[in-house]
Amino acid sequence: MSATVPGNDGVGILRPPGEILAAVRLMYLGAALTALMGVLRALDPDAFEEALADSAGGEASGASMRGTYLFFLLVVAGLWLLVARGCRRGSRRWRVTATVLAALYVTATLATLVSAPRFDAYNVVSAAVAVVAVAVAWLLYRPEARRWFASPEPPTS
Repeated sequence: MSATVPGNDGVGILRPPGEILAAVRLMYLGAALTALMGVLRALDPDAFEEALADSAGGEASGASMRGTYLFFLLVVAGLWLLVARGCRRGSRRWRVTATVLAALYVTATLATLVSAPRFDAYNVVSAAVAVVAVAVAWLLYRPEARRWFASPEPPTS
């Protein structure tokens, strides 16, 4: 259950339960792993261009696609952090958002790994992010987490 800790003004502030704190930490890990995926793509542009050629039939410009993809990864890392903040505050909308994004990420990762199986560092990290996403979704629906999100007004933290 969530604990009440005294605030600066003497009013008790609800603290998220352990399951929420664990989910938030995993979301931070997801953001870090997503950033690592960007670093891996930036450090090895040849692997990116090879993967791009395999998926696009070699018709796309590698440099522009790489820049777009790195920007996309930055946005995804930011989403991890934004969702973590919302879930820590008890927002049901952010829990649903986390669940939908986890399902989309796992589906996309599985589709990518099935359609073009490659054993490289990027795909290993991508699979790790998918595992983190599943763990986060699971933690967000545990009994203590459900009570955290069921409160009429989102608790402040």
